[in-house]
Amino acid sequence: MASIIKPRKLFSTRSSMSVEQDPIRWFRTASPYIYAHRNKTFVVSLDQDALRPSAFVSIARDLTLLHALGVRLVVVHANAGALQVKTDSETGHPVITARNLETYLEQTGGTTQRLLAQLSAGLPNAVSQSSDLVAVSGNFIKAQPLGILNGVDQEHDGIVRRVNHLEMAKSLDQQALVIVPPLGYSLSGETFGLDPTVLAGEIATALQADKLIYFIDQDRLIDDAGQAISELTCAALDPAQWPSLINVLTTAQKVVSATSAKCHLIHPEHDGALLEELFTREGCGTQIVQTPSAQLRPAQLIDIHGILALIEPLEATGALVKRSRELIESELNRFWVIVQEGLIIGCGALYPFRDGAEIACLATDPLHRDLDHGDRLLKALIASAKAQGIDRVFVLTTQTAHWFKERGFEATSVTELPEDKRSLYNWQRNAKVFFRTVS
Repeated sequence: MASIIKPRKLFSTRSSMSVEQDPIRWFRTASPYIYAHRNKTFVVSLDQDALRPSAFVSIARDLTLLHALGVRLVVVHANAGALQVKTDSETGHPVITARNLETYLEQTGGTTQRLLAQLSAGLPNAVSQSSDLVAVSGNFIKAQPLGILNGVDQEHDGIVRRVNHLEMAKSLDQQALVIVPPLGYSLSGETFGLDPTVLAGEIATALQADKLIYFIDQDRLIDDAGQAISELTCAALDPAQWPSLINVLTTAQKVVSATSAKCHLIHPEHDGALLEELFTREGCGTQIVQTPSAQLRPAQLIDIHGILALIEPLEATGALVKRSRELIESELNRFWVIVQEGLIIGCGALYPFRDGAEIACLATDPLHRDLDHGDRLLKALIASAKAQGIDRVFVLTTQTAHWFKERGFEATSVTELPEDKRSLYNWQRNAKVFFRTVS
């Protein structure tokens, strides 16, 4: 199943990551991501849209910042000119021919130089007037001709034969940013134009990169119901559902299936999209993964701090009964959590009684309320009750009665509670009681 969330603007007033509102909190919230991404390898593919002046400068600055934060970057760029090699082209005619090869090389070289110039520029309001970033390019890509398709010689249109990932990795080890134009070279000394989308995928696979990032012409993939998709597993992804993106999605699916990489799809005109996608919990694009990034599991000792941080705001409003750190630690074996990138974004607990079991402390992070995490936790707790031979569960709630009613719970009176629980009922809190049969 795809996770669905509503689109958000960069650093909106609803975002937990508003630099303008609270820069200190921004850095504290981003710090786990800064640490997690350090020394990781990202392959970023810049298509023609990302190379437009309206987006290019901002993206280059964000790449410079990523490099400064310790990310190992390989940037694959398209040709900013009119000549574009696409392996999924249906024209049947070659793009790069003996006649226009020099033009293609000039356009591609010019694009590389523009990128180098922007990466060398200093960040706005920076202490230094220029970037200390060192970028390198070279003959990392061995290519071969695409050959003859349907009787037509594709001339200088090529495909990747081999990525010299060892030499590329040496450059990354020396803290250089690697720039790869859409060019490959054959053993016979010929030059071939390459599809930059596929090229980025080949490099990500060869390097066993941690992330592959593409720019697409929308903030997120949109499903048939018009909902924005924040995450898709390879198994759930059908590239044919988005015909205009089939090359990107097919390549992403192939890479993610073959490696441990995640693929991120973001909009080039969304200012700061790279930073928002990589350093905020909600992101701004669609990520393609092997398995859902939000993992449901029994709670562990390392989760106690995260559980407390999640439930304390709800305790303050009276939505949840207050629990101390010591109480949670002593009852940790009753808790389930949902963890995303090391952060607790959902929790719930099951307390067995003689005649039923209570589902309690069910909470999800407010930034993820549009997802199905509450349902996942509820199903896990009910399954746990069933495994213990419990035939009914109940909840006490002050603010979420309708949510439970929509999921098959029926209202009842306090007198229906198990005796041990009834004796502890807080009449001042006056929570409503709901039961559901475990089936």
